[in-house]
Amino acid sequence: MKKVLTIVGSVLLGVLLLWGYHSYQQSEQDKQERQKSEQAKQEREKYENMGYYTGKWEIDSYEFLEDGRGVAVHWKSLNPEEDRLFAKYNPEVAENFLGVHGASNQRYIVRDYFHNSTYRGTQKLPKEDPEVYYAMSIYRIGDRKLEGSQLDIYKLVEDYNPDYIPEKTGGIIEKDGKDYISIQVYKRGWKLSQESQLWLNLETKQIDWEDAKKQKYPETPSVDLGPLKDKMEEMTVMFGTTTVFDKFYQNQLSFHQDVLKGSVLEKAHPKVYQLLNKQDSQFYLLIDSKIYNHEVYGDVPQFLDLYQLFVPADTNLYEGLTIPAELSKDGQEHSVNTKEEFDLYYDIAKDRELNKQRRILVEKGE
Repeated sequence: MKKVLTIVGSVLLGVLLLWGYHSYQQSEQDKQERQKSEQAKQEREKYENMGYYTGKWEIDSYEFLEDGRGVAVHWKSLNPEEDRLFAKYNPEVAENFLGVHGASNQRYIVRDYFHNSTYRGTQKLPKEDPEVYYAMSIYRIGDRKLEGSQLDIYKLVEDYNPDYIPEKTGGIIEKDGKDYISIQVYKRGWKLSQESQLWLNLETKQIDWEDAKKQKYPETPSVDLGPLKDKMEEMTVMFGTTTVFDKFYQNQLSFHQDVLKGSVLEKAHPKVYQLLNKQDSQFYLLIDSKIYNHEVYGDVPQFLDLYQLFVPADTNLYEGLTIPAELSKDGQEHSVNTKEEFDLYYDIAKDRELNKQRRILVEKGE
């Protein structure tokens, strides 16, 4: 009998131990689930309330065309996990916010990085919130070479005038042989209409002067590209990853992946071709032509000659082009289908002059 009781006791003890172990395991599992749930909640709250976030990027590889008419660049994220989480919780704006924002010309590529509220009343400075930032990468275009540098815009503006808060940047202008980019600033407590422009010398990284002039881009006539507009729309990313201002300030093409297969570029410039097939790659134009929203200004033949690289060799880019009266040699509108016809009627001098008029500075309020 005693032996039986011992066995029964051992069994009961084993059952109790198993129950206790199971309860402990269940308790730990519940605890982990609660922790995961709390972490997920905190993660969601953080990234859904990040404000405007562009991430930080740098050019990690680039390839020039041998004739120097353009350069393909690939942007590498410096915070890929942060970008992924931001995109996860903000899918409706992530593609645009994480896109290429900035300006370019034939001598510089500038990309802005911003993490803050875009509303003046809720904006914070780094001394108030160390997670916010406003900076830019500046790449000087040299002889088949890009020279990069970083600039903290918050610090730059604070050193210039502690009362100023930077709000946005503009396009690049050339003055007295130097390249400048504008930084719009305001004072806390000012009305929305009260703002100034600081002009940053891209070579010295110093602010050279301050005024109230703003950049404007009045509409001017342009050659109607006809079927080429549809082709460009199919091949390139336009407003998904940039804003309308980026299109004014930049002179670049962002191609969808794989659309360049079979193009002249694939065999003529294989390294450029391979780079442009990567995600987060752009092609910056280093010619006198300016592209904006499928419109070309300044020197249309120069652009068409360049764009011939991005299509099959037998593609006629001159088919269906319309030269407006303002850009023709005889003051009449002409529809053409060949390069010979285009050259016969198109007045490049008029187009270049009108292109200059599209980039003007005006006093605020004009």
